[in-house]
Amino acid sequence: MDQPLLISVVLRDAETRPAVIFPEIKDLEKRSKSATSSISTVDGKKVVIQTITQEYYAVKPGNYLIPEFTMIINGVKLRSEETMAVFSQGAIAAETNAEPAGNSILEQDLGDNDRDIFLSVQTDKKDVYIRQGFALRISLYIAENAPVEMEFYRFNEQLQSILKKLRPVNCWEENVGIEEIVKRRVTIRKRKYTEYNMYQARLFPITSEDIVFPSITLNMLVTDNNGAVNVDRKVVRAFMSRPTKISVRQLPDHPLRDQVAVGQYSLKENLSSKLVYPGESIRYMFKVEGVGNIAAIPDPVTQASSSFDIYPPEKSQVIKRSYQGVIGEKTFDYFVVPRKDGTFALARYFQWIYFDSTKQKYDTLRSSRTLEVKGEDYRLANLSLSGSAGLYDNLESLDSSNESINYKQILKDATNAIVVILLITMIWVFRK
Repeated sequence: MDQPLLISVVLRDAETRPAVIFPEIKDLEKRSKSATSSISTVDGKKVVIQTITQEYYAVKPGNYLIPEFTMIINGVKLRSEETMAVFSQGAIAAETNAEPAGNSILEQDLGDNDRDIFLSVQTDKKDVYIRQGFALRISLYIAENAPVEMEFYRFNEQLQSILKKLRPVNCWEENVGIEEIVKRRVTIRKRKYTEYNMYQARLFPITSEDIVFPSITLNMLVTDNNGAVNVDRKVVRAFMSRPTKISVRQLPDHPLRDQVAVGQYSLKENLSSKLVYPGESIRYMFKVEGVGNIAAIPDPVTQASSSFDIYPPEKSQVIKRSYQGVIGEKTFDYFVVPRKDGTFALARYFQWIYFDSTKQKYDTLRSSRTLEVKGEDYRLANLSLSGSAGLYDNLESLDSSNESINYKQILKDATNAIVVILLITMIWVFRK
């Protein structure tokens, strides 16, 4: 019950994410949506894969028939076969695993008296560091026992106007994308409401200015039964949200304060070979993964050295965007060519500094790998069974100041001289 059924659409070679509306499934509730993009380079060609995923939760345990359905994405008809999903009772009730909407914030929106209907602009944090992400959510809440009938009025037009007013100019936005209004049940102050979620995103402030979300207004068509007998009249009623503010803190003093990423990260790495000889190239993978603004992760700091040639990396990334957070990985694939023999700890040459928003301090991801470079004697000893090592054997022992003897040219000149002598001899004989 605490796990969702997932339905995903996967698109290859799609630079932009299309609008995807997933089907309604009887007795299952749509909740969170996520969008994952993978960007990599294969044989010099950029490869992009987009994955859009919808979560479905069951209200009670049981077997749920997922009927056959079709979807048209970018002009392509996709078909899903009929299947059965089984939801079993777990230790945690399903309702407690609904997306936390921040009940303390919602209670503030309700005010002193419970309201049947209210509009809320919610954030999951009230203060953040610069470049630290926070969630933004716009929802309308209607009590299940509210004596009112209403419907959305010119919704798309209103939403664009609301977003234009709300979106801060000093934030990087990672938007999941909502092409439809998603309903879910929530409980606030022991009263059941239906939430109509209209927009959700993760925002990353790029300046230290505080972020203020002003009050917004949503107009709804409400059925008015107070007129003449047996006559229903629809009127436009406005619902307003409370303004909210996010305090943005500057990072502590550090030489790279204005450049480092903010979040929680870890390092994965791979070395194609631990033992090489001078001049032999190897591949070194430095992968940063975790929670934060993955797309804006800067390159690792590489230290220049007379011991190595380190070439600019090939980059690839995978980013999953959801209301709960932006997670993913960014990979830096280096070509490294050692110049001399020795044993080298790569931590000296590759490091990545970031600010850990949980520990509230700077941290550094350093390589744990060691590379051993053997000298020329080792190389020749290991290649002796296969004959010559190549065209450039003993190249460093050659003296370019000595003039070389071109025997081919001497032979050619001698042959030409003999031919000339024979011709002269023949002419002399014939004249005589």
